[in-house]
Amino acid sequence: MEGKTMKKKTWVLTLAMLLAATSIAGCGNRAGSAAAGGNAAGDSKEETQSEGTTTSGEKKDSVTVACAAEPDTFISWYSKASTSMDEVPILHNVYESLIKLGPDNSHEPLLATDWKVSDDGCTYTLTIRDDVYFHNGDKMTVEDVEFSLDGAGHTSAGSAQLANYDDCEIIDDHTVAIHLTSPYGPFLNALAGRFALIMDKSYYEEVGEDAYNEKPIGTGPYTFEERVSGDHITLKAFDKYWGGEPQIKTVTFQVLTDTNTQMISLENGDIDVLINANLSALSKLTTDKVKWETKDASSIDHFKFNCNKGPSKDINFRKAVLSGINKEDVNIGVYEGKATVADIPIATGFSGRPDEGTYEVIEYDPEKAKEYLAQSAYNGEEFKILTVSGTKDESAAQIIQGQLIELGINCTVNAVDSASYFATFEQSGDYDASIRFGGVSVLDADGLFYQYNSSYLLSNGKYDAGTWSAELDDKLQSARVEVDAEKRKQLYAEACDLITENAYGTAIYYDVNACAYNANLNGVVPRSLTGLYFFNDWSWN
Repeated sequence: MEGKTMKKKTWVLTLAMLLAATSIAGCGNRAGSAAAGGNAAGDSKEETQSEGTTTSGEKKDSVTVACAAEPDTFISWYSKASTSMDEVPILHNVYESLIKLGPDNSHEPLLATDWKVSDDGCTYTLTIRDDVYFHNGDKMTVEDVEFSLDGAGHTSAGSAQLANYDDCEIIDDHTVAIHLTSPYGPFLNALAGRFALIMDKSYYEEVGEDAYNEKPIGTGPYTFEERVSGDHITLKAFDKYWGGEPQIKTVTFQVLTDTNTQMISLENGDIDVLINANLSALSKLTTDKVKWETKDASSIDHFKFNCNKGPSKDINFRKAVLSGINKEDVNIGVYEGKATVADIPIATGFSGRPDEGTYEVIEYDPEKAKEYLAQSAYNGEEFKILTVSGTKDESAAQIIQGQLIELGINCTVNAVDSASYFATFEQSGDYDASIRFGGVSVLDADGLFYQYNSSYLLSNGKYDAGTWSAELDDKLQSARVEVDAEKRKQLYAEACDLITENAYGTAIYYDVNACAYNANLNGVVPRSLTGLYFFNDWSWN
């Protein structure tokens, strides 16, 4: 990679400071957020949280967790609204899935004690625990497992994660067999996700989905006690939890939308944990009372062309743009260099990700970019990047805009609200390129299917941006049903090569999951899946 001049470094760092000043810390790029609530910044609490004890010397047993966005959907397959990453911390502590994802994305027993997969990859046989109770006292049975998976697996959102799901068969009082219509490589990952959370069948049938969403009942270590819209949600430790009563007895999930208030509250001990924290703000913390960690998240920032319109119809122009994007400068500007620059649109740690060196990439090379540009038919036309306003994507688009202007490309940024973005991207096609993060809840290379497979891209009359081919479709479809792990990786390497050869787009960086917490709180571990924390793993010194 060629060296940068001092002038360019100064420009990038200056822009980074300006962008950081306007960035918003949130639980994803979700339109709208609740008003700030909770203790005013600087107010003291009765408990001295930096020491992990109360003023009377007793060990603390409560935690206040803050985030910028308010969870509002508490059934994963609720027909009147869809869940987002904002609900993940609540869902995975009130409910439980069959399998638990470890910090390294490994599979651990949870409601299922063991499992086996048939040779053809179409049947998953699981042994279900016999000592689990719902918060209302009902004993969890295999009928609840069948009900929950059938309910989620046949919804549009659930079928995307529980791909190829057919049905759940009850074998006996402690065993179920999940049947797939065809194999799905990351299905065990899916059984650890939100669409495999187990609900109480009899309670649901008694009260209906609206009442269930208002008062969710699960088997998790915490009961859903209270929600004050715009302010907080309170969870209480479940004293009959099969895994033992948690050390943290009360979790208050606080809505704090302002970054400065978040930082002050964290330093003062008004909050104990801040999830999906603003990295720029965290880097300025000087207190030893707070620790913070980052992890590559399950979201990927995708830069994709509209290959059927404007200058992007020319493959040499597309290669010029891709060769002219300095991803490390984008990383510095958006994440102060703390994100992982992407080489392919499959995040590190994902199952199915091909081994480094088995795929081709387009490197940053401004001289090569100029050569491609000279070979193209480009003649100064506007090159318009579509993105969502007020997000990290807009910040990234502005940095890329500056880089492309230096190459001689008349680049503009069209930053719009989320609804307008999708109307343009999926319907009108009035853009030349787009930049938008995409979450991959199954933590698998299969996320490529939803970025570059025509059966999804063109579904329901969506605009055709030309970022697909029959050969790429075949690779992606073959990879999702392949049961051999090494063969899957090879197929995804070949798929990535097709994306590169055709210059359909690129991944800029893998998003960052940042978490800050009181230095005396143990067990707080950020995972790849944004918002996935298990509060019963936490304890105070």
